[in-house]
Amino acid sequence: MISIGIDGGGSTLRVGIFTENMECLHLHELAETPNPSVLGFLQAEELLRSSLTQTISDAGIISSTVQYVGAGMAGAAQNPDWLRNVLTSVLSHAQITVAPDYEIALIGAHGKRYGMLVLSGTGSVAFGIDASGESAHSGGWGYLLDDGGSGYWLGLETLRSATRIADGREEKTGLYEQTFAHLKISAPDDLISWIYAPERNTKEISQMATLVLKAASTGDIAAVRIIEAGAEHLHQLFLSVVKRLDFTEPPVMFAGGLLSSDTLLRRLLMQKIGLNNAPSPKYSPVAGAALMAYLSNS
Repeated sequence: MISIGIDGGGSTLRVGIFTENMECLHLHELAETPNPSVLGFLQAEELLRSSLTQTISDAGIISSTVQYVGAGMAGAAQNPDWLRNVLTSVLSHAQITVAPDYEIALIGAHGKRYGMLVLSGTGSVAFGIDASGESAHSGGWGYLLDDGGSGYWLGLETLRSATRIADGREEKTGLYEQTFAHLKISAPDDLISWIYAPERNTKEISQMATLVLKAASTGDIAAVRIIEAGAEHLHQLFLSVVKRLDFTEPPVMFAGGLLSSDTLLRRLLMQKIGLNNAPSPKYSPVAGAALMAYLSNS
């Protein structure tokens, strides 16, 4: 049995081919999001189709041997039929299952459809599935509406902090000068032209999360304040799902680039949730997509 898993997050696309034992035969990765809300439907479809075809070709397998296809994508909750149709156009014989990106991350991390997940990458969301199969999520509204505690939110808060310092409304710390150096600008007014430049994208702002996390690790007061607020946002997402599912001490996993390594953000969130040890995911989200397809159709 061969399954294909597709993980389309806010900034990356991964397509993996797996055996029924979850052994990865081939993995294709692109530093680009297939989210149609970002790219538009035509460009997103082209990216998905070409990546899927390329992965099958590079793996040296015959497409007819693929039995299951699972896809988890940012924006998929709003466009499941579109995503299913795109995948069917490439692999019409396969059993296809689609879901939001956070669902495949949960299934992959726990190795089953059960438990809690807190995700912080380009965006942020908490998601849970209880023993009866009922699910609930909190967050996942996108960068224009919320995404508190995400990479984009941390980057934007760093820029906002710089404007307050420039106005004299906030005390200057090292993060202020580091922000200007990172953006390669010299005057506060340049922040306006940088953020509103037509070519500016969410990924560039999300990447600033690395800057504020690094500053926080050295004790920078402004950076620590931003990270503390981000951790509280993520904790509130978690509490919302736990309450809605009436969960009692559910197993918890983390996903997304900002919670995959030892940072102040992860440590603070662990402290708030009450975790003594960092969660250790069983499988990656792309493997979770393949596992989801298998569990849904077997």
